[in-house]
Parts: sequence; structure tokens; C-alpha cells
Amino acid sequence: MTLTEAYIIRLTELLNEKNITFYKFAKESCIPHTTIENLKKKVTKSPSLKLIYQTANGLGMSVVEFLDDPIFCSDDIEFL
Repeated sequence: MTLTEAYIIRLTELLNEKNITFYKFAKESCIPHTTIENLKKKVTKSPSLKLIYQTANGLGMSVVEFLDDPIFCSDDIEFL
């Protein structure tokens, strides 16, 4: 699994918990919707630290809280 896939899975889980769409989240967190779509479509190879920070902030959590998930603990994550 790539870091991008792990990021999208984690973000999807959190948005589903909050009943928020990707579009609404992007708009409210000032992240361009195309940025998230490019990650989902694997056009962009990897989320930047800035994007992870903006994502966590947009979800009302710290970066540590966002990354504190078993999906990021896998030894199989590929950093492309």
C-alpha cells in the first residue's frame, strides 16, 4: 500500500464518521478539491506534510491524531 492510499483510506473513514463529503471537507478546510481528487486518482504520488497538517486541522485534530491509526503502522507502506 502506498502512503497516498493510506491517507485516502484514513481521510475517508474520518469523513464518513463525521458524515462529510470530500467536496465539503475540501471547501471548509481550504484544500483545493482537485488536490484530494488527484490523490484519489493517484495522479499525485504522495501527500505533502503541509497537506497532512491542513487535513488534520480541517478535521479538528492534530497531525499525531490523524496519523495515529494502524493503517500508518504497516511496514508495507511504500513512499513514492
